[in-house]
Amino acid sequence: MNKKIFCVLLTAVLVVLSSCSSDVSQSFTNFDFSEKTQTEIINNIDGDTSLADTIRYAAQVDDTAQAYYGDAERTSYVMKNKGMTLVHSLNAKNNTATLYNNEGKILLEDTFTSSIVVAGKIYDSEKSVTEGRVNTTRLGEYYSECHVRDFSFNDTAKLDKTFHLYGDRLYAQFSLYSSEPVDGIEYFGCVVKIPVNKVASLQIKDKNGIHDNLNYDASFVEYLAFDISDVGTVGFVLPSDGLVESAVTYEENGFYVVNFTASENGSINDINGNGGYENNNLTFGFRIYADNTHSFDTIGREAEIERNPLENITVNGGNGDGKFLGYDSLSGAYLFSMKGTDFNTAYQNPDLQYSLPVTIENDSYDRNIYMRSMGDNGCLEAAAILDDTNTLVPVNVQVCKNFHGDGGEPFYSADDPQYGDSIFPVALRADEKIDFTLLNLYQNWGKYPLKQLSSIEFHTSYYHLSTGTTESNCIAPYFVFGKDGWALPDFRTASGIMWDSQPQFNSEGILKFMTYRDGKKDVYSEYVKSDIVSVGQTYSDITTTYISDCGSYMYTLRHVEFPQTDENRTYYTLDVEFLEDVTFSNFRKNFDLFYFDGRFVKFNNASYVDAANEIKYVDVNTDKSAEYYTLGTESPYWGFYDITDDTAQALDDHFGTNFAMIIKNYSMVINGEESNVPLVFRDSSDDEMTVGALTLDLKKAEFVKGDKIRIDLILLPWGTGTEENDENVINVRSDSALNPVSVNAAVGSVVQDAFIPVVKCENNIAEFTLKGGKGNIAVRVDGFTELASPAVYRLTDNGAQEIYLASSNGYDGYSVFYNDDGTYSFSFVYTAESVEDEYIFRLVQENMKD
Repeated sequence: MNKKIFCVLLTAVLVVLSSCSSDVSQSFTNFDFSEKTQTEIINNIDGDTSLADTIRYAAQVDDTAQAYYGDAERTSYVMKNKGMTLVHSLNAKNNTATLYNNEGKILLEDTFTSSIVVAGKIYDSEKSVTEGRVNTTRLGEYYSECHVRDFSFNDTAKLDKTFHLYGDRLYAQFSLYSSEPVDGIEYFGCVVKIPVNKVASLQIKDKNGIHDNLNYDASFVEYLAFDISDVGTVGFVLPSDGLVESAVTYEENGFYVVNFTASENGSINDINGNGGYENNNLTFGFRIYADNTHSFDTIGREAEIERNPLENITVNGGNGDGKFLGYDSLSGAYLFSMKGTDFNTAYQNPDLQYSLPVTIENDSYDRNIYMRSMGDNGCLEAAAILDDTNTLVPVNVQVCKNFHGDGGEPFYSADDPQYGDSIFPVALRADEKIDFTLLNLYQNWGKYPLKQLSSIEFHTSYYHLSTGTTESNCIAPYFVFGKDGWALPDFRTASGIMWDSQPQFNSEGILKFMTYRDGKKDVYSEYVKSDIVSVGQTYSDITTTYISDCGSYMYTLRHVEFPQTDENRTYYTLDVEFLEDVTFSNFRKNFDLFYFDGRFVKFNNASYVDAANEIKYVDVNTDKSAEYYTLGTESPYWGFYDITDDTAQALDDHFGTNFAMIIKNYSMVINGEESNVPLVFRDSSDDEMTVGALTLDLKKAEFVKGDKIRIDLILLPWGTGTEENDENVINVRSDSALNPVSVNAAVGSVVQDAFIPVVKCENNIAEFTLKGGKGNIAVRVDGFTELASPAVYRLTDNGAQEIYLASSNGYDGYSVFYNDDGTYSFSFVYTAESVEDEYIFRLVQENMKD
């Protein structure tokens, strides 16, 4: 497994560890993500591309913006990046946030409150009678748009605190929404309080210059900064957009009180014609700044850059009807518009891509900026960046989208507009001019369907995965309907019947990992981190990290997908590490390593591989008592098929398919020793619902700190749901577990990975043999020192035949990654027709450096 993933397990520390009791609220606020391991740079990329600085910058901020709940009871929400951590309370009547520096020291405590004055009456969000709620509508490796919502001012007005979280910066935006027209708004603002006795010095800059006291012009503030004794510098950069009317600071009851006032007051009217008001709210915001220097030099420079955004940015043609819209100071991004397309059009025109060629002319500052292209359709699947030579550069592009009609936020987004956004960082040196092209992608990448990872706006945060425009899975890191453990809300077959309306297949079931019953209460976990290795275009690779609510164990879920069209083989590695000693009285009855139920459908038949490694078939249990089936050691499987007649109507409603789990391999350390305890398929079905779980053949189970469980598995939704045999499962077990793809290197060396064949090249050359597996498989080759795509040859008895990966577009068909040591990895897709076939490839970097 990638060492980037393992470092989470090896270095994570919980500030508080508790016994395995579901009554204990576990704090995750100061969860230690650890800085990325410093690796010796062995390859200087400066001469490779005009975007070399951007490649390095993207690697530095990748996966450093993380947002998660601060405790098991979800009473707070944590927004963390490289420089600071903001923890926002979600309790009613405590609508405040606390800001920490990157060492965990408090800069600001219990502040960032908001209020309005309407017709002389004050409404304070701190006195809200409703609990706060979070919906992070855009999330990915660079940016999370975190909405703290539902704190109410009165019966009709609500506050939305939006925190635009990047890996190296944070913006706060305050918006007032009302379900009825509101007139006579005299004030809308935000207050920050800072204890006077903790401030060593302060600096405020207005239009007249820099001040070290409170005698400044509050209507023309550029930034306010405070040196917090023994902690560091905290400050607020006001944008030049005019949305903040004033920033008044005064002393009161031992605090410096900073009052930010919105400039647009008066009224909120229901004027957009569709019963919504999301486009007619009052809003303002500012950038939150923090460092550990006790100096005001850096915030001064950042304020100058922030308040003087670049204007000399142009779109040079392209087929996306693109336009530069300017700098959005509220979200901290340079905005572009770009047209999109729908599922069917993209599916029927597989090489369709929209391009946005951009030229940026920088000023006299070194700048690191973020760009966001906003498409007008929710179909957008993936994106890529080409440099000025039309060479693909190794910068993941974060794609975020919304499907119109899901109605995830009926109050805050009544119109539910669809969009497809592409977000990525760009590094600029002073007076530099750069050219690049953003590509928005839909169906194919080269000669294969693309594989992608994006996010979707809904009532909760989803990662979305698809093969081209055909959805494969959705990952719900915060779960689906609150704290329910439901991890995969859209889990779709590829071997069923495609819908008439669009290129999609049926979804099925409720799927959970790592849950147990403590008495009558289910105990779940909390998501605390994502590591995104690949968002596409040839494969998807994401690892999410969780802490149990009881604090006794943590686990990671690595989710890998190839662009396979015969079946949706969803590859998973479950890694569990116990953080303290814990005992379970009846593990196999109460602990689910994995859980599945049919949701709207039930099944007649179940199958599994027994302890003798023989395939067995049984009727699905229908009484109240569970059946336990011990699984074998030779890549066993278990699952359900043949949907019952009384629930088959769901198939016509686009729901329902068969399910199987295939275990590729597993290992365990229990009580400090390697263990061969068997896995168990527990059929807990009854006449109301089909339920299956993976567990261990243990009753009383004692684990000690440091014990581990690791399982490499395949989740398989398959078929139409009406099949009366499980031949599909048997085939996938053979081609992906018993005979998975293996790699043998003749030139270069094999890098071990649970699912992806990986080779490290030698002197920019790799030659290797692939055997086993089935369908479209991505292979990756590491260690190249040139950015230009290597030539790919397939070696056969008839000699070497060059494989041209690109479509008619000419530049696609492969993915490129930047590694910590400065080298590049390249990935491409091939089709394994049979587990018996061998495929010999040779990759040569033809433009090697001298």
